[in-house]
Order: sequence, then structure tokens, then C-alpha cells
Amino acid sequence: MTPPVKARSGHILLDGKRSYKDLVKVYPDIHRKLVEVNKPFTKETEPMLPEVLLEENMRDLRADRKPAGYNRPDAFAMRLIFPIHEERRTEFYFSKPARCQEVVQITEQISALLKRRGVRHSVEYDRLQLGAPRGVPGLPPMGSGSASGLP
Repeated sequence: MTPPVKARSGHILLDGKRSYKDLVKVYPDIHRKLVEVNKPFTKETEPMLPEVLLEENMRDLRADRKPAGYNRPDAFAMRLIFPIHEERRTEFYFSKPARCQEVVQITEQISALLKRRGVRHSVEYDRLQLGAPRGVPGLPPMGSGSASGLP
């Protein structure tokens, strides 16, 4: 399958017999890549340093628990989410608030990393029900017909 040019979310679904523990050896590389992508959005006053987040996520993965991921408060930062699902299939996804190339690029890079490390998985895009795309914070919603926000 050819990946799309832009996406709002890129999902990596591990094969049915895989669990969170199967990510222990590759997660540090995934985390480093995500920190690198988010460098422009990182504030020096971040309450949780990337090293602390990495260690917390690694602790959960080693115990075969759902990790917290990387969900920073900045509106434009890339997020790594481990969703809660009713079926027991390990999944994680990357997302941004608008369709962009970065989501597809990091998803494809992490998929290639997992393939090299022998972690069987599949990739899907835009599986989230997110509603209409959001505009820039502080501006009227897209499609409102007025850039000034006046009726």
C-alpha cells in the first residue's frame, strides 16, 4: 500500500500475538525520533523532561502495561498515543491537529525501524474520528466565512 502524502494520524498496529513488551528494545529509538521532531515546540520550562518520560514509558513497557506515550501540551507538537482498546491488540499512533506530511514521514520511518527489528505490524492512516480540521488558535473556525470573526 502506498502511504498518503498527508495525514492527521498514522497508526501502527502490532500483529495479534505481540504485546507492549515487544516494544522494549525499539521504544528508545522511537522516543528519540519523536523528541527530535518536537524540538521546535519544546520549552525549557517543560515539567517533564524527555528522559523522565522515556524512563516512565520503558517501565510500563517492561511490565507489559500501556505506556503514557508522548502527549505534549503544545498545539502544534507531534503526539505519540497508545490508545485503550477493548480488543487486546497493541497499537500506537502519531498525530497532529491538521493533515501534514510529518505524520506520514514519522509513521513510515518507525514502520521501517520495526521491520528491521523483526516486529511484525501493519500501518494505517487517519483512523481517528476527530471531526472537522481545526484552524490556528485565536482565529475563527475554518469555513466560518469571515477572517475577522464578525458576523
